[in-house]
Amino acid sequence: MSTIGLVTNPTSGSGRGARWGVEAKSALAAGGHRIVDLSHGSWIASYEAAMAHRDDLDALVVVGGDGMAHLGLQVCARHRLPLGIVPAGSGDDVATVAGLVRHDIPAAVARIEDGLRGRTLAMDVGAVTGGGVEDPATPRYFGAILSAGLDAAAAAYARGITVPRGPLKYIYAALREIARFRPYGATLTVDGRRWSQTCTLVAVANAHVFGGGLRLSPESAVTDGALELVTAEAMPRREVLALLGRLQRGTHVDDPRVRIVPVREVRLEPHPDGAPLPVAFADGELVGAAPLSVSVVPGAVTVLGGQ
Repeated sequence: MSTIGLVTNPTSGSGRGARWGVEAKSALAAGGHRIVDLSHGSWIASYEAAMAHRDDLDALVVVGGDGMAHLGLQVCARHRLPLGIVPAGSGDDVATVAGLVRHDIPAAVARIEDGLRGRTLAMDVGAVTGGGVEDPATPRYFGAILSAGLDAAAAAYARGITVPRGPLKYIYAALREIARFRPYGATLTVDGRRWSQTCTLVAVANAHVFGGGLRLSPESAVTDGALELVTAEAMPRREVLALLGRLQRGTHVDDPRVRIVPVREVRLEPHPDGAPLPVAFADGELVGAAPLSVSVVPGAVTVLGGQ
């Protein structure tokens, strides 16, 4: 019998998270596991409970969207504890890049059972450090993409709205931010090479999608031991709007003003020749203000049932 810690988010999936949490708990218990419910009234409280119990668990299972997956990464990265994800959010980018089944509780729990029997994915994560990293953890780990340009400004707004859902939520938020956009000033240090530029987008990708499926870095993978720095040069607002449309199809990579560079470590700092950088987000969660350093941690998390 395995001892499984369970964290659910009753507000995920536009309120369906509570029902999904109950279903997932029942399905796991039916498999003969001992369930320790670590869900509390806030993300931080649930994180602290999971951290307090992680040495006593055989697995941690989170039920919800990218916020819950992000919590699980903080608890399980660089630790023996494997992570199970029951994807029940509007975006589920982390679950998508790990090859998991979305919005199907029995199938998701079956994948977790497969993982407990040995079917797992050793998933890379990005690790973020810096004085601006928000509590509760530093390094802050992420599974998909860290955003620090227009994409981050849109993520900040999208985080506070419930409709529309999925990719449409990010597009709606981005349209709002484009209306007030001024190019950002950034100094980037990439594997020891340093330069400054004004930019529209600046992101560090561990995976190929963000924002509920937008293909920011199409060639990125969570098993290649590398990150990708994605930048887009300063553009007029009308061209930013066109760029947003190409993000849906992944065709922005054909624009010569967009650069995608494989990296192992990036330092991101604000530069006065441009608007202040937005606060960075990753996996839809607030990470913190630049200056920030981002590095890859290969195979840092064992994802149950991943592929």
